[in-house]
Amino acid sequence: MKVLTRIFLILFVAPAAHAESILDYIRNYDLNDYAIGLAYSVSESPYAGGSSSGVAYPYLTSFRNNAFTDDWLILTGGDVGVRWVNDNGWVLGAVTRIRTEGTGDSLLDELADIDVRKWRVEVAPLIGWRGWPVHFELKWYNAIFSNFGGPTTEFMMSLPREHPWGWFVPSVTAVQNSAGHNRYYYGVSESEAGPNLEPYSPGAGTNFRAGISTGYAINSRWLLSVTLNHEWLASEITGSPIVDKNSVWSGSIGIAYNNDIFRTPDYAGELFRSGGFEFRIGMYTYEADSKIIQAPVDGGPPEEIDVEDLLGVNRRKSIIHFEGVYRFAHFHRFEIGHLQLGRDSDTTLLDEIRLGDEIFPEGTVIDVDAELRVTKIAYGFSLMNDAQKELGILAGIHITNYEALVVAPETGQSVETSINTPLPVIGAFGSVALGPKTDLSANLQLFRMEFDHYSGSLNTVYLGLAHYFTDTIGAGIGYNVYLMNLDSADDDLRGSLKMRHHGPIVFASFNF
Repeated sequence: MKVLTRIFLILFVAPAAHAESILDYIRNYDLNDYAIGLAYSVSESPYAGGSSSGVAYPYLTSFRNNAFTDDWLILTGGDVGVRWVNDNGWVLGAVTRIRTEGTGDSLLDELADIDVRKWRVEVAPLIGWRGWPVHFELKWYNAIFSNFGGPTTEFMMSLPREHPWGWFVPSVTAVQNSAGHNRYYYGVSESEAGPNLEPYSPGAGTNFRAGISTGYAINSRWLLSVTLNHEWLASEITGSPIVDKNSVWSGSIGIAYNNDIFRTPDYAGELFRSGGFEFRIGMYTYEADSKIIQAPVDGGPPEEIDVEDLLGVNRRKSIIHFEGVYRFAHFHRFEIGHLQLGRDSDTTLLDEIRLGDEIFPEGTVIDVDAELRVTKIAYGFSLMNDAQKELGILAGIHITNYEALVVAPETGQSVETSINTPLPVIGAFGSVALGPKTDLSANLQLFRMEFDHYSGSLNTVYLGLAHYFTDTIGAGIGYNVYLMNLDSADDDLRGSLKMRHHGPIVFASFNF
Protein backbone atom coordinates (compact mmCIF):
# COMPACT_ATOMS: atom_id res chain seq x y z
CA MET A 1 0.00 0.00 0.00
CA LYS A 2 2.88 2.40 0.77
CA VAL A 3 4.39 1.75 -2.66
CA LEU A 4 1.06 2.45 -4.39
CA THR A 5 0.63 5.62 -2.33
CA ARG A 6 4.05 6.89 -3.42
CA ILE A 7 3.26 6.09 -7.06
CA PHE A 8 0.03 8.05 -6.95
CA LEU A 9 1.66 10.95 -5.13
CA ILE A 10 4.35 11.14 -7.80
CA LEU A 11 1.75 10.75 -10.54
CA PHE A 12 -0.39 13.64 -9.41
CA VAL A 13 2.19 15.96 -7.85
CA ALA A 14 4.94 15.90 -10.47
CA PRO A 15 2.95 17.41 -13.37
CA ALA A 16 2.03 20.31 -11.10
CA ALA A 17 5.56 21.60 -11.60
CA HIS A 18 4.54 22.39 -15.18
CA ALA A 19 1.02 23.69 -14.43
CA GLU A 20 -0.88 25.27 -11.58
CA SER A 21 -2.53 21.95 -10.80
CA ILE A 22 -3.11 18.55 -12.35
CA LEU A 23 -6.69 19.54 -13.20
CA ASP A 24 -5.50 22.69 -14.96
CA TYR A 25 -3.01 20.54 -16.86
CA ILE A 26 -5.80 18.23 -18.01
CA ARG A 27 -8.30 20.99 -18.78
CA ASN A 28 -5.90 22.83 -21.10
CA TYR A 29 -6.12 20.03 -23.66
CA ASP A 30 -7.74 20.69 -27.01
CA LEU A 31 -9.69 17.73 -28.41
CA ASN A 32 -8.98 18.99 -31.91
CA ASP A 33 -5.50 17.54 -31.34
CA TYR A 34 -7.15 14.10 -31.40
CA ALA A 35 -9.09 12.10 -33.99
CA ILE A 36 -12.47 10.46 -33.42
CA GLY A 37 -13.26 7.17 -35.12
CA LEU A 38 -15.06 3.84 -35.23
CA ALA A 39 -13.37 0.51 -34.54
CA TYR A 40 -14.28 -3.17 -34.64
CA SER A 41 -12.64 -5.66 -32.28
CA VAL A 42 -12.83 -9.46 -32.37
CA SER A 43 -11.39 -12.10 -30.01
CA GLU A 44 -11.31 -15.89 -29.92
CA SER A 45 -12.73 -17.84 -26.96
CA PRO A 46 -10.53 -20.55 -25.38
CA TYR A 47 -13.54 -22.49 -24.06
CA ALA A 48 -14.83 -25.71 -25.57
CA GLY A 49 -17.62 -24.79 -27.95
CA GLY A 50 -16.99 -21.07 -27.44
CA SER A 51 -17.18 -18.84 -30.50
CA SER A 52 -15.31 -15.71 -31.44
CA SER A 53 -16.97 -12.48 -30.31
CA GLY A 54 -16.84 -9.06 -31.90
CA VAL A 55 -17.95 -5.55 -30.97
CA ALA A 56 -18.00 -2.17 -32.71
CA TYR A 57 -17.31 0.98 -30.69
CA PRO A 58 -16.40 4.66 -31.09
CA TYR A 59 -12.93 5.69 -29.97
CA LEU A 60 -10.59 8.63 -29.56
CA THR A 61 -7.03 8.39 -30.83
CA SER A 62 -4.01 10.39 -31.90
CA PHE A 63 -2.05 10.45 -35.15
CA ARG A 64 0.98 9.67 -32.95
CA ASN A 65 1.22 6.58 -30.75
CA ASN A 66 1.56 7.06 -26.96
CA ALA A 67 5.06 5.56 -27.15
CA PHE A 68 6.30 8.69 -28.95
CA THR A 69 4.64 11.38 -26.81
CA ASP A 70 4.61 12.62 -23.23
CA ASP A 71 0.83 13.14 -23.20
CA TRP A 72 -0.88 12.53 -19.86
CA LEU A 73 -3.75 10.60 -21.46
CA ILE A 74 -3.32 6.87 -22.20
CA LEU A 75 -5.48 5.43 -24.99
CA THR A 76 -3.84 2.22 -26.14
CA GLY A 77 -4.15 -1.56 -25.97
CA GLY A 78 -7.62 -1.43 -24.41
CA ASP A 79 -6.34 0.71 -21.52
CA VAL A 80 -7.63 4.14 -20.58
CA GLY A 81 -5.74 6.09 -17.95
CA VAL A 82 -3.29 8.81 -17.00
CA ARG A 83 0.50 8.90 -16.74
CA TRP A 84 3.54 11.07 -16.10
CA VAL A 85 6.76 10.78 -18.13
CA ASN A 86 9.92 12.33 -16.69
CA ASP A 87 13.01 13.53 -18.53
CA ASN A 88 14.87 10.26 -17.85
CA GLY A 89 12.25 8.11 -19.54
CA TRP A 90 10.48 6.79 -16.44
CA VAL A 91 6.71 6.42 -16.72
CA LEU A 92 4.29 6.30 -13.79
CA GLY A 93 0.54 6.02 -14.19
CA ALA A 94 -2.73 4.27 -13.55
CA VAL A 95 -5.06 2.62 -16.07
CA THR A 96 -8.40 0.84 -16.23
CA ARG A 97 -9.86 -1.61 -18.72
CA ILE A 98 -12.80 -3.91 -19.34
CA ARG A 99 -11.58 -7.51 -19.54
CA THR A 100 -14.02 -9.57 -21.57
CA GLU A 101 -12.56 -12.94 -20.62
CA GLY A 102 -15.50 -15.25 -19.86
CA THR A 103 -17.55 -18.20 -21.03
CA GLY A 104 -20.34 -16.42 -22.89
CA ASP A 105 -23.45 -18.38 -23.85
CA SER A 106 -22.26 -20.65 -26.69
CA LEU A 107 -20.60 -23.72 -25.16
CA LEU A 108 -20.79 -27.41 -25.94
CA ASP A 109 -23.82 -29.24 -24.57
CA GLU A 110 -21.75 -31.15 -22.02
CA LEU A 111 -20.55 -27.82 -20.55
CA ALA A 112 -23.97 -26.16 -20.49
CA ASP A 113 -24.37 -26.63 -16.72
CA ILE A 114 -21.18 -24.90 -15.62
CA ASP A 115 -21.49 -21.51 -13.94
CA VAL A 116 -21.03 -18.45 -16.12
CA ARG A 117 -17.55 -16.92 -15.90
CA LYS A 118 -18.17 -13.18 -15.97
CA TRP A 119 -16.06 -10.43 -17.50
CA ARG A 120 -14.81 -7.76 -15.14
CA VAL A 121 -13.54 -4.21 -14.80
CA GLU A 122 -9.88 -3.92 -13.76
CA VAL A 123 -7.55 -1.15 -12.58
CA ALA A 124 -3.77 -1.21 -12.46
CA PRO A 125 -0.83 0.94 -11.40
CA LEU A 126 1.72 1.29 -14.19
CA ILE A 127 5.48 1.72 -14.17
CA GLY A 128 7.63 1.82 -17.30
CA TRP A 129 10.95 2.89 -18.74
CA ARG A 130 11.66 4.36 -22.17
CA GLY A 131 15.41 4.91 -21.86
CA TRP A 132 16.34 2.31 -24.49
CA PRO A 133 14.98 1.66 -27.97
CA VAL A 134 13.15 -1.19 -26.26
CA HIS A 135 10.39 0.08 -23.95
CA PHE A 136 9.46 -1.76 -20.75
CA GLU A 137 6.10 -1.62 -18.99
CA LEU A 138 4.78 -3.39 -15.88
CA LYS A 139 1.09 -3.37 -14.83
CA TRP A 140 -0.67 -5.16 -11.97
CA TYR A 141 -4.39 -5.53 -12.69
CA ASN A 142 -6.99 -6.07 -9.97
CA ALA A 143 -10.76 -6.43 -10.40
CA ILE A 144 -13.17 -3.87 -8.96
CA PHE A 145 -16.89 -4.35 -8.21
CA SER A 146 -16.35 -8.12 -7.78
CA ASN A 147 -14.54 -10.61 -5.60
CA PHE A 148 -14.19 -13.40 -8.16
CA GLY A 149 -10.85 -14.25 -9.71
CA GLY A 150 -7.49 -12.86 -8.68
CA PRO A 151 -4.89 -10.35 -9.89
CA THR A 152 -3.02 -10.48 -13.18
CA THR A 153 0.47 -9.08 -13.79
CA GLU A 154 1.62 -8.06 -17.27
CA PHE A 155 5.21 -7.28 -18.26
CA MET A 156 5.56 -5.96 -21.81
CA MET A 157 8.62 -5.25 -23.98
CA SER A 158 8.02 -3.27 -27.15
CA LEU A 159 10.10 -1.79 -29.97
CA PRO A 160 8.22 1.33 -31.17
CA ARG A 161 9.11 2.67 -34.60
CA GLU A 162 7.77 5.94 -36.00
CA HIS A 163 7.71 6.73 -39.74
CA PRO A 164 6.44 9.61 -41.89
CA TRP A 165 3.37 7.50 -42.71
CA GLY A 166 2.59 6.51 -39.10
CA TRP A 167 3.92 4.00 -36.60
CA PHE A 168 4.66 0.31 -36.10
CA VAL A 169 4.97 -1.19 -32.60
CA PRO A 170 5.76 -4.92 -32.16
CA SER A 171 5.59 -6.25 -28.60
CA VAL A 172 6.01 -9.33 -26.43
CA THR A 173 4.12 -9.66 -23.13
CA ALA A 174 4.32 -12.12 -20.25
CA VAL A 175 0.87 -12.43 -18.62
CA GLN A 176 1.05 -13.97 -15.15
CA ASN A 177 -2.41 -15.09 -13.98
CA SER A 178 -2.80 -15.80 -10.28
CA ALA A 179 -4.17 -19.10 -9.00
CA GLY A 180 -7.41 -17.38 -8.02
CA HIS A 181 -7.82 -16.05 -11.55
CA ASN A 182 -7.22 -19.43 -13.18
CA ARG A 183 -9.48 -21.27 -10.74
CA TYR A 184 -12.37 -18.90 -11.41
CA TYR A 185 -12.11 -18.81 -15.21
CA TYR A 186 -10.77 -22.30 -16.00
CA GLY A 187 -11.37 -24.47 -12.93
CA VAL A 188 -14.24 -26.93 -12.45
CA SER A 189 -15.80 -27.07 -8.98
CA GLU A 190 -17.24 -30.18 -7.35
CA SER A 191 -20.78 -28.88 -7.90
CA GLU A 192 -20.12 -28.42 -11.64
CA ALA A 193 -18.51 -31.80 -12.16
CA GLY A 194 -20.48 -34.60 -13.81
CA PRO A 195 -20.08 -37.87 -15.70
CA ASN A 196 -18.21 -36.14 -18.54
CA LEU A 197 -16.55 -33.38 -16.52
CA GLU A 198 -13.92 -33.98 -13.85
CA PRO A 199 -13.19 -31.45 -11.06
CA TYR A 200 -10.18 -29.27 -11.86
CA SER A 201 -8.33 -26.72 -9.70
CA PRO A 202 -5.43 -25.03 -11.55
CA GLY A 203 -2.67 -23.00 -10.00
CA ALA A 204 -0.98 -19.83 -11.21
CA GLY A 205 0.39 -19.80 -14.74
CA THR A 206 2.05 -17.53 -17.29
CA ASN A 207 0.80 -16.87 -20.81
CA PHE A 208 2.92 -15.30 -23.54
CA ARG A 209 1.50 -12.83 -26.03
CA ALA A 210 3.00 -11.50 -29.25
CA GLY A 211 1.38 -8.50 -30.85
CA ILE A 212 1.69 -5.67 -33.31
CA SER A 213 0.04 -2.26 -33.41
CA THR A 214 0.23 -0.05 -36.45
CA GLY A 215 -1.23 3.25 -37.57
CA TYR A 216 -1.25 4.49 -41.14
CA ALA A 217 -2.02 8.14 -41.94
CA ILE A 218 -3.98 7.96 -45.18
CA ASN A 219 -3.70 11.74 -45.32
CA SER A 220 -3.65 14.61 -42.83
CA ARG A 221 -7.28 13.91 -41.87
CA TRP A 222 -7.73 10.12 -41.92
CA LEU A 223 -5.96 7.46 -39.81
CA LEU A 224 -6.23 3.70 -40.25
CA SER A 225 -5.17 1.62 -37.24
CA VAL A 226 -4.78 -2.16 -36.85
CA THR A 227 -3.81 -4.38 -33.90
CA LEU A 228 -3.17 -8.13 -33.92
CA ASN A 229 -2.35 -10.38 -30.94
CA HIS A 230 -1.65 -14.08 -30.50
CA GLU A 231 -1.51 -15.48 -26.96
CA TRP A 232 -0.13 -18.89 -25.99
CA LEU A 233 -1.92 -20.27 -22.93
CA ALA A 234 -0.18 -21.73 -19.89
CA SER A 235 -0.47 -25.47 -19.21
CA GLU A 236 -2.60 -24.69 -16.15
CA ILE A 237 -5.21 -23.34 -18.58
CA THR A 238 -4.87 -25.81 -21.45
CA GLY A 239 -5.17 -28.66 -18.95
CA SER A 240 -8.69 -27.57 -18.02
CA PRO A 241 -11.52 -29.84 -19.26
CA ILE A 242 -13.53 -26.77 -20.32
CA VAL A 243 -10.73 -25.45 -22.58
CA ASP A 244 -10.01 -26.89 -26.02
CA LYS A 245 -7.36 -24.49 -27.38
CA ASN A 246 -3.64 -24.00 -26.77
CA SER A 247 -3.64 -20.41 -27.95
CA VAL A 248 -6.08 -17.64 -28.87
CA TRP A 249 -5.95 -14.63 -31.14
CA SER A 250 -7.52 -11.18 -31.09
CA GLY A 251 -7.45 -8.09 -33.23
CA SER A 252 -9.07 -4.79 -34.12
CA ILE A 253 -9.32 -2.37 -37.01
CA GLY A 254 -10.35 1.27 -36.83
CA ILE A 255 -10.71 4.35 -38.97
CA ALA A 256 -10.50 7.84 -37.42
CA TYR A 257 -10.99 11.39 -38.71
CA ASN A 258 -9.39 14.64 -37.53
CA ASN A 259 -10.19 18.02 -39.08
CA ASP A 260 -10.93 20.31 -36.12
CA ILE A 261 -14.47 18.96 -35.89
CA PHE A 262 -14.94 20.15 -32.30
CA ARG A 263 -15.79 23.64 -31.08
CA THR A 264 -12.67 25.43 -29.76
CA PRO A 265 -12.18 25.51 -25.95
CA ASP A 266 -12.20 29.33 -25.94
CA TYR A 267 -15.49 29.62 -27.83
CA ALA A 268 -17.12 32.88 -26.71
CA GLY A 269 -20.73 32.10 -27.63
CA GLU A 270 -23.52 30.80 -25.41
CA LEU A 271 -23.00 27.45 -23.71
CA PHE A 272 -25.67 24.77 -23.47
CA ARG A 273 -23.93 23.15 -20.48
CA SER A 274 -24.47 26.12 -18.19
CA GLY A 275 -25.64 25.76 -14.60
CA GLY A 276 -29.22 24.93 -13.77
CA PHE A 277 -31.59 22.04 -14.25
CA GLU A 278 -32.04 20.00 -17.43
CA PHE A 279 -35.00 17.66 -17.73
CA ARG A 280 -35.21 14.95 -20.41
CA ILE A 281 -38.07 12.71 -21.36
CA GLY A 282 -37.35 9.86 -23.77
CA MET A 283 -39.09 6.88 -25.30
CA TYR A 284 -37.72 3.53 -26.39
CA THR A 285 -38.68 -0.12 -26.65
CA TYR A 286 -37.67 -2.25 -23.68
CA GLU A 287 -36.98 -5.98 -23.90
CA ALA A 288 -37.14 -8.06 -20.73
CA ASP A 289 -35.90 -11.54 -19.93
CA SER A 290 -36.87 -12.47 -16.36
CA LYS A 291 -36.89 -15.77 -14.53
CA ILE A 292 -38.16 -17.19 -11.24
CA ILE A 293 -35.79 -19.75 -9.76
CA GLN A 294 -37.28 -22.15 -7.22
CA ALA A 295 -35.44 -23.49 -4.20
CA PRO A 296 -34.51 -27.18 -4.65
CA VAL A 297 -37.01 -29.81 -3.48
CA ASP A 298 -35.81 -33.05 -1.82
CA GLY A 299 -32.23 -32.36 -2.79
CA GLY A 300 -33.03 -31.94 -6.47
CA PRO A 301 -31.79 -29.15 -8.73
CA PRO A 302 -33.40 -25.70 -8.68
CA GLU A 303 -36.35 -25.25 -11.03
CA GLU A 304 -36.30 -22.31 -13.40
CA ILE A 305 -39.48 -20.65 -14.65
CA ASP A 306 -39.17 -18.28 -17.59
CA VAL A 307 -41.71 -15.50 -16.93
CA GLU A 308 -41.97 -14.54 -20.59
CA ASP A 309 -42.03 -17.98 -22.25
CA LEU A 310 -43.94 -20.14 -19.76
CA LEU A 311 -46.17 -17.50 -18.17
CA GLY A 312 -46.99 -15.59 -21.35
CA VAL A 313 -45.71 -12.13 -20.32
CA ASN A 314 -44.74 -9.82 -23.19
CA ARG A 315 -41.00 -9.40 -23.65
CA ARG A 316 -41.15 -6.06 -25.46
CA LYS A 317 -42.92 -2.86 -24.52
CA SER A 318 -42.44 0.82 -25.29
CA ILE A 319 -41.75 2.82 -22.14
CA ILE A 320 -41.00 6.41 -21.15
CA HIS A 321 -37.78 7.26 -19.35
CA PHE A 322 -37.43 10.39 -17.18
CA GLU A 323 -34.06 11.91 -16.36
CA GLY A 324 -32.88 15.13 -14.74
CA VAL A 325 -29.45 16.73 -14.33
CA TYR A 326 -28.77 19.64 -11.95
CA ARG A 327 -25.46 21.45 -12.54
CA PHE A 328 -23.92 23.72 -9.93
CA ALA A 329 -20.57 25.36 -9.16
CA HIS A 330 -19.54 24.66 -12.77
CA PHE A 331 -17.85 21.29 -12.09
CA HIS A 332 -20.54 19.51 -10.04
CA ARG A 333 -23.80 17.78 -10.96
CA PHE A 334 -26.56 15.60 -9.56
CA GLU A 335 -28.38 13.09 -11.76
CA ILE A 336 -31.73 11.41 -11.14
CA GLY A 337 -33.63 9.08 -13.43
CA HIS A 338 -36.64 6.78 -13.31
CA LEU A 339 -38.24 4.15 -15.50
CA GLN A 340 -41.16 1.84 -14.84
CA LEU A 341 -42.11 -1.24 -16.82
CA GLY A 342 -45.44 -2.90 -16.03
CA ARG A 343 -46.62 -6.00 -17.86
CA ASP A 344 -49.64 -8.23 -17.32
CA SER A 345 -51.11 -11.16 -19.20
CA ASP A 346 -53.28 -14.23 -18.87
CA THR A 347 -52.40 -17.60 -20.31
CA THR A 348 -53.28 -21.28 -20.12
CA LEU A 349 -50.49 -23.50 -18.86
CA LEU A 350 -49.39 -26.18 -21.31
CA ASP A 351 -47.55 -28.13 -18.59
CA GLU A 352 -47.71 -28.54 -14.85
CA ILE A 353 -45.40 -26.12 -13.03
CA ARG A 354 -44.43 -25.49 -9.42
CA LEU A 355 -44.18 -21.96 -8.08
CA GLY A 356 -43.10 -21.72 -4.45
CA ASP A 357 -45.31 -24.10 -2.46
CA GLU A 358 -48.03 -24.15 -5.13
CA ILE A 359 -48.40 -26.66 -7.96
CA PHE A 360 -50.38 -25.35 -10.95
CA PRO A 361 -51.78 -28.25 -13.05
CA GLU A 362 -51.68 -28.36 -16.83
CA GLY A 363 -54.56 -26.39 -18.35
CA THR A 364 -54.80 -23.90 -15.46
CA VAL A 365 -55.64 -20.34 -16.50
CA ILE A 366 -53.34 -17.91 -14.72
CA ASP A 367 -53.08 -14.12 -14.51
CA VAL A 368 -49.56 -12.68 -14.31
CA ASP A 369 -48.64 -9.17 -13.22
CA ALA A 370 -44.93 -8.32 -13.47
CA GLU A 371 -43.54 -4.87 -12.73
CA LEU A 372 -40.04 -3.41 -12.79
CA ARG A 373 -39.09 -0.01 -11.33
CA VAL A 374 -35.59 1.45 -11.52
CA THR A 375 -34.59 4.76 -9.92
CA LYS A 376 -31.11 6.19 -10.39
CA ILE A 377 -29.42 8.81 -8.18
CA ALA A 378 -25.82 9.88 -8.78
CA TYR A 379 -23.29 12.63 -8.10
CA GLY A 380 -20.80 13.65 -10.77
CA PHE A 381 -17.63 15.72 -10.78
CA SER A 382 -16.30 17.17 -14.04
CA LEU A 383 -12.55 16.86 -14.46
CA MET A 384 -12.92 19.24 -17.39
CA ASN A 385 -15.82 21.44 -18.49
CA ASP A 386 -15.31 24.16 -21.07
CA ALA A 387 -17.01 25.35 -24.24
CA GLN A 388 -15.60 22.35 -26.13
CA LYS A 389 -15.81 19.38 -23.83
CA GLU A 390 -16.90 17.89 -20.53
CA LEU A 391 -15.46 14.77 -18.93
CA GLY A 392 -16.21 13.54 -15.45
CA ILE A 393 -16.62 10.67 -13.03
CA LEU A 394 -19.71 9.75 -11.07
CA ALA A 395 -20.85 7.54 -8.22
CA GLY A 396 -24.40 6.67 -7.34
CA ILE A 397 -27.00 4.04 -6.73
CA HIS A 398 -29.62 2.21 -8.81
CA ILE A 399 -32.63 1.20 -6.73
CA THR A 400 -34.21 -1.78 -8.45
CA ASN A 401 -37.60 -3.22 -7.53
CA TYR A 402 -39.04 -6.23 -9.36
CA GLU A 403 -42.31 -7.96 -8.46
CA ALA A 404 -44.13 -10.83 -10.14
CA LEU A 405 -47.59 -11.98 -8.99
CA VAL A 406 -49.12 -15.17 -10.40
CA VAL A 407 -52.81 -15.83 -9.67
CA ALA A 408 -55.10 -18.70 -10.75
CA PRO A 409 -58.65 -17.28 -10.32
CA GLU A 410 -60.40 -20.65 -10.74
CA THR A 411 -58.38 -22.42 -8.02
CA GLY A 412 -57.63 -19.44 -5.79
CA GLN A 413 -53.90 -20.11 -5.90
CA SER A 414 -51.41 -17.24 -5.87
CA VAL A 415 -47.64 -16.86 -5.64
CA GLU A 416 -45.59 -13.67 -5.39
CA THR A 417 -41.84 -13.18 -5.77
CA SER A 418 -39.92 -9.94 -5.51
CA ILE A 419 -36.44 -8.46 -5.58
CA ASN A 420 -35.85 -5.06 -4.01
CA THR A 421 -32.27 -3.94 -3.59
CA PRO A 422 -29.95 -0.98 -4.19
CA LEU A 423 -27.11 -1.48 -6.65
CA PRO A 424 -24.14 0.90 -6.18
CA VAL A 425 -22.49 2.04 -9.41
CA ILE A 426 -19.55 4.11 -10.54
CA GLY A 427 -19.02 5.42 -14.01
CA ALA A 428 -17.99 8.21 -16.31
CA PHE A 429 -19.72 10.77 -18.47
CA GLY A 430 -18.62 13.09 -21.20
CA SER A 431 -19.76 15.34 -24.01
CA VAL A 432 -18.24 17.33 -26.84
CA ALA A 433 -19.63 20.32 -28.72
CA LEU A 434 -19.80 19.84 -32.48
CA GLY A 435 -21.23 23.27 -33.17
CA PRO A 436 -22.94 26.23 -31.52
CA LYS A 437 -26.02 24.18 -30.63
CA THR A 438 -25.08 20.51 -31.11
CA ASP A 439 -23.80 18.18 -28.39
CA LEU A 440 -22.49 14.60 -28.61
CA SER A 441 -22.62 12.90 -25.19
CA ALA A 442 -21.89 9.51 -23.62
CA ASN A 443 -22.53 7.92 -20.22
CA LEU A 444 -21.14 4.67 -18.79
CA GLN A 445 -22.10 3.06 -15.47
CA LEU A 446 -20.85 -0.25 -14.08
CA PHE A 447 -21.58 -2.48 -11.09
CA ARG A 448 -20.10 -5.82 -9.98
CA MET A 449 -20.70 -7.15 -6.49
CA GLU A 450 -21.80 -10.03 -4.32
CA PHE A 451 -23.44 -8.96 -1.06
CA ASP A 452 -25.85 -10.35 1.52
CA HIS A 453 -28.39 -12.53 -0.35
CA TYR A 454 -27.76 -10.82 -3.67
CA SER A 455 -25.22 -10.99 -6.45
CA GLY A 456 -25.22 -9.49 -9.88
CA SER A 457 -24.01 -6.98 -12.39
CA LEU A 458 -25.28 -3.81 -13.99
CA ASN A 459 -23.91 -2.15 -17.12
CA THR A 460 -25.45 0.85 -18.82
CA VAL A 461 -24.03 2.62 -21.86
CA TYR A 462 -25.55 5.62 -23.59
CA LEU A 463 -24.43 7.56 -26.67
CA GLY A 464 -26.57 10.44 -27.94
CA LEU A 465 -26.67 13.49 -30.19
CA ALA A 466 -28.71 16.51 -29.06
CA HIS A 467 -29.53 19.77 -30.83
CA TYR A 468 -30.73 22.82 -28.87
CA PHE A 469 -33.18 24.96 -30.84
CA THR A 470 -33.31 27.66 -28.15
CA ASP A 471 -31.67 28.26 -24.80
CA THR A 472 -34.28 26.08 -23.11
CA ILE A 473 -35.57 23.52 -25.66
CA GLY A 474 -33.74 20.73 -27.43
CA ALA A 475 -34.27 17.28 -28.93
CA GLY A 476 -32.10 14.37 -29.91
CA ILE A 477 -31.56 10.75 -30.75
CA GLY A 478 -29.35 8.20 -29.07
CA TYR A 479 -28.55 4.57 -28.52
CA ASN A 480 -29.06 2.97 -25.12
CA VAL A 481 -27.70 -0.34 -23.77
CA TYR A 482 -28.95 -1.68 -20.42
CA LEU A 483 -27.69 -5.03 -19.13
CA MET A 484 -28.60 -6.26 -15.65
CA ASN A 485 -28.24 -9.61 -13.92
CA LEU A 486 -29.55 -9.80 -10.37
CA ASP A 487 -29.95 -12.94 -8.26
CA SER A 488 -31.45 -13.30 -4.80
CA ALA A 489 -30.81 -16.25 -2.53
CA ASP A 490 -33.73 -16.36 -0.12
CA ASP A 491 -34.27 -19.76 1.48
CA ASP A 492 -37.83 -20.24 0.25
CA LEU A 493 -38.36 -18.66 -3.14
CA ARG A 494 -35.48 -17.21 -5.05
CA GLY A 495 -35.77 -14.70 -7.86
CA SER A 496 -33.41 -14.18 -10.76
CA LEU A 497 -33.84 -11.09 -12.91
CA LYS A 498 -32.04 -10.70 -16.22
CA MET A 499 -32.77 -7.59 -18.24
CA ARG A 500 -31.42 -6.99 -21.73
CA HIS A 501 -32.14 -3.89 -23.75
CA HIS A 502 -30.36 -2.14 -26.55
CA GLY A 503 -31.78 0.10 -29.18
CA PRO A 504 -32.45 3.66 -30.30
CA ILE A 505 -34.05 6.29 -28.09
CA VAL A 506 -35.64 9.64 -28.99
CA PHE A 507 -35.93 12.40 -26.41
CA ALA A 508 -36.86 16.01 -25.74
CA SER A 509 -34.81 18.26 -23.46
CA PHE A 510 -35.87 21.26 -21.36
CA ASN A 511 -33.50 23.59 -19.50
CA PHE A 512 -34.44 25.83 -16.58
